[in-house]
Amino acid sequence: MSRSELAVRSLTEENQEIVGFAARCPVCGGARVSEFLSAPDRFHLRQQLYKLIRCSDCTCVWLASPPKPEEMGPHYDEDYHRVIAAGGQTSAARRWQRHRELIAKYKSGGVILDIGCSSGSFLGTMKGPSWKLHGIDMEASTAAQAQSLTGAEVFVGDAVEAPFAPGSFDVVTSFDLLEHVYQPREFLIKVFEWLKPGGIFYTVLPNIDSWESRVFRSYWYGLELPRHLFHFSPKSLRRLMTNVGFREVSLKTSSTCYIERSAGYVYSEVLERLGGSPVAQAKPTHQKFAWRAVRKVLRTTVVSPSGRVAALFGAGASMETVFTK
Repeated sequence: MSRSELAVRSLTEENQEIVGFAARCPVCGGARVSEFLSAPDRFHLRQQLYKLIRCSDCTCVWLASPPKPEEMGPHYDEDYHRVIAAGGQTSAARRWQRHRELIAKYKSGGVILDIGCSSGSFLGTMKGPSWKLHGIDMEASTAAQAQSLTGAEVFVGDAVEAPFAPGSFDVVTSFDLLEHVYQPREFLIKVFEWLKPGGIFYTVLPNIDSWESRVFRSYWYGLELPRHLFHFSPKSLRRLMTNVGFREVSLKTSSTCYIERSAGYVYSEVLERLGGSPVAQAKPTHQKFAWRAVRKVLRTTVVSPSGRVAALFGAGASMETVFTK
């Protein structure tokens, strides 16, 4: 199971009210909340609509009345895991190079915990005498793969129930995870507790305040409904992290770009309205050589430059952040 299913805890009636269309923002407690937009699970081409709520004070966006944890299984199906696994395992050394370099700016070694370690792709690139590796994953078979690949000690289960002692880690990482967590404040309190004084928490997550989100709106790939329960902006993330006790070290947006997949959602909608039969992005497709060549040109001339420009102005589709205890 991928990192996306970590730290999911059963909701009490009170918590369900908080993450639904409540009177107050679950991040800052602000009362100026309103409907943001409604959209279906476009990744699977499903029809059910989900409502997102936005706080006008801190700009946090969250899913109203999300599926309960025990109802999330169909949304994390084999197709979803196939796409996630492919992204994490392809050219692992290159895939994680930037992450390793950023960590090296602040820590040269110690004890590291990757929350949502999946099969250990990231931890495998950190393997060496300088680091003692730990991970967390919800699925036993996936955790076993991570242990076999990296030699890491991997806890199987809900992240907030992991039995780590306070002050255990020099570095805690979570990549594309926080947006999936039902109770992000409780999760971050636990991370803060696990860190040593001066330890760093390095997290990567989508930016709801990106230019892509503003342009594509309900077609933005970063929404990932209903798997993404919270959608943070730099402002709302800073607010939450500061309230927990963290101090900001670095918060910037990266050149990550979802334009291609978001445009694919628009194309599918248009095709369906014209009477066609679009194929869900969750399904594997065989692309002809000519189309692969066109996509490569578009990525080089449009997608990648757009991502770099957006990152330069702090409007990239993804945030890369480092906070310290």
